[in-house]
Amino acid sequence: MKAYNYLDSPVGKTLFFKSLPMFLGIFANIAYNLVDTFFVARLGTQELAAMSFSFPIVMIILNIMMGIATGLNSLSSRLIGQKKLDEAKETNSQGLLFTFLISVFLTILGMLTIKPLFELLGVDSSVIGYVQSYMTIWYCGMLFMNLNIVGGAIFRAKGNVTYPSLILVLGAVLNAILDPILIFGLGPIPAMGIEGAAWTTVFGNGLSMFLIFMKLLKDKEISLSLMFRSFKFSIHKKISVIAFPTAIANSFVPFSTAFTNWMLVSYGNAAVAANSIATRIETVPFIAVFALSSVLAPFIGQNWGAENIARIREGIKKSFLFSYILGATCAFTLIFFKRSIGALFDDSPQVVAITSLYFSFIPLTYGILGTVFLTNHAMNAVGKPFLGNLLSASRLVIIYLPLAFLLNRHFEIGGIFFARVAANLIVGSLSTLLIYRTFFKNAPQFEKEPLSPSASIE
Repeated sequence: MKAYNYLDSPVGKTLFFKSLPMFLGIFANIAYNLVDTFFVARLGTQELAAMSFSFPIVMIILNIMMGIATGLNSLSSRLIGQKKLDEAKETNSQGLLFTFLISVFLTILGMLTIKPLFELLGVDSSVIGYVQSYMTIWYCGMLFMNLNIVGGAIFRAKGNVTYPSLILVLGAVLNAILDPILIFGLGPIPAMGIEGAAWTTVFGNGLSMFLIFMKLLKDKEISLSLMFRSFKFSIHKKISVIAFPTAIANSFVPFSTAFTNWMLVSYGNAAVAANSIATRIETVPFIAVFALSSVLAPFIGQNWGAENIARIREGIKKSFLFSYILGATCAFTLIFFKRSIGALFDDSPQVVAITSLYFSFIPLTYGILGTVFLTNHAMNAVGKPFLGNLLSASRLVIIYLPLAFLLNRHFEIGGIFFARVAANLIVGSLSTLLIYRTFFKNAPQFEKEPLSPSASIE
């Protein structure tokens, strides 16, 4: 395949061909979690419940690491666009040091709080032992996962999306092989139960981290001496400015899901099941938008550093167009086949009816919802995370949840679903306005000062 770069290659082709490996990598990551759930479910209800209780904590840590990866990606890609490759190398190295320090802190904190924290979350005595067994091992390997995530962001900042995506695929394959062996045992290998699932995660992340680091060192994208020689607070601060607003905004998603389920459960388990089915189905087409967003960020970052606003504008226009075309296609398909699609997962009349109601109008907003994700990544890419993340959080916390609570009292389930439509339309429109004012209305103010000042603690 022809090599495409962010600064010179045709914009549309570059975004398209670099999104393909990202799509594969994200899909592999989803498969990774499904395989874990599949095998642990065969151990029993208590083991599956233990893994389910761990999910919110795991997601919080993942959101923090994805925020750090986003911040590092933004800084590094802009430095690359400015042709400041030595500064980019130092920033990458310091970003990994920052990840290491945060990971060590979270590991110690997590290990000390497993039992009281999960008891606070409602885990009873029949499950807490499984939670402790799983999370103790998971915390021990958390550093591998975190360095793997942030290391992958360094590749994407440079424009290499294929290697980290292949590492994700390799991890998913290894997980599928090791899970049944370590969980149920094979030959001389004893059955470890839920601990086997945790060890599989540790081994997979450990191998992935090793391969990521070896490639980064070989390509001279990082330096161990730059990583440990000094602590450059200025770089860590710049990463944090983007990382933590992003992590906080992303953390509202599981909260929103829990609140929605709380409202729906009053209509019976069928309503909760139907909403779960619908949201999982709509995740599939959005993988393409997530993949494009992950590519658009370093594309904008490098061209922002190179002060090439024309390419940025073209990239944004084509990305938004893709979102609307994909959204229209998915809306037509889901609305037209709404009853058949719901019945594939659960053919009970109640579930099919509620799933059909969900797909009657919510898919009409998929296109504009995709632009919200694209806007968030675009603003992070140029070091302006506040408004994009504020809009992302506002869609759920300020608009959707209060409106759903109000409309539920008057229009029942239909009101909850309509609140999601309203939130998508309002925030999608505001996101488009933010993109226009930032990148199109006036000539942007590019950085005139170094992104990585030399202030450090030796």
